[in-house]
Amino acid sequence: MDKKDFPGSSNPNRFLCTCILLLLILAGITVLVVYFVYRPSKPHFSVARLSVFALTNNVSSQYPNLLCTSMQFTFVLNNPNDRVGIFYDRLSVYVYYHNEPITPPVALPPIFQEPAGTVALSPVVGAPSVPVSGDALTQLTADRAYGVVGLKVVVLGRVRFKSGPFKSGWSMLYVRCDLAVGLKKGGTGTAVPLLSEAKCLVET
Repeated sequence: MDKKDFPGSSNPNRFLCTCILLLLILAGITVLVVYFVYRPSKPHFSVARLSVFALTNNVSSQYPNLLCTSMQFTFVLNNPNDRVGIFYDRLSVYVYYHNEPITPPVALPPIFQEPAGTVALSPVVGAPSVPVSGDALTQLTADRAYGVVGLKVVVLGRVRFKSGPFKSGWSMLYVRCDLAVGLKKGGTGTAVPLLSEAKCLVET
C-alpha cells in the first residue's frame, strides 16, 4: 500500500504553506490591533486669546503701502491620544490678511507633548514695516471702520509621534486658523474679542 493511501498523510509542501499562511494572518491581525490601539491622532489647535498692539498704515512718502503690525496669539495645543506623545519641531507662525502676509515668520521652540497633554504657546508676531498692496490697506481701513477684521494665522513645521520606545518618522505640519476679530479704529493695545469659535484646520 502506498504512503498516500494512509489516512492522515499529507503533502509536506502544502502543510508548510498552510503554516506560513497562518503565521502571516496572525502577524497581520497583531499589526492591526497595535495600529488601532496606538495609532496617532492629529493634534488639535485653537486660538484662546489675541492681543493687537499695532495694525496700522506706516505712512511713508517713498513707500506708501506699508503696514505696521504687532500682535500676540495664545494657541492651545491638545493631544487627543492618551497613548501617543507628539514632538513638534521647526515651527513658525505667520499672519495673513486677505491672503497677503502681514508679519514675517516667527520661529517657535521645539516641543514635546505628553499623551493626552495640553500645551499653550503665546508668540508675539509683527514688524514695523510690512509691504502690502494698496487694495489690502483700503480693505483694512473699511474693515476697521465696520469693526470686524478677518485674519488667517498659519503654523508650519513638522511632527513625529512616540509610543513607548517606538517613534514615527517626521511628517509635515500645516495649521490654519481663520479668525474674525472685533477690532475698531484705535482699539489696539489690549486683548480683542474673537467673534467666532477659533478652532483650526490641522494637516499632517
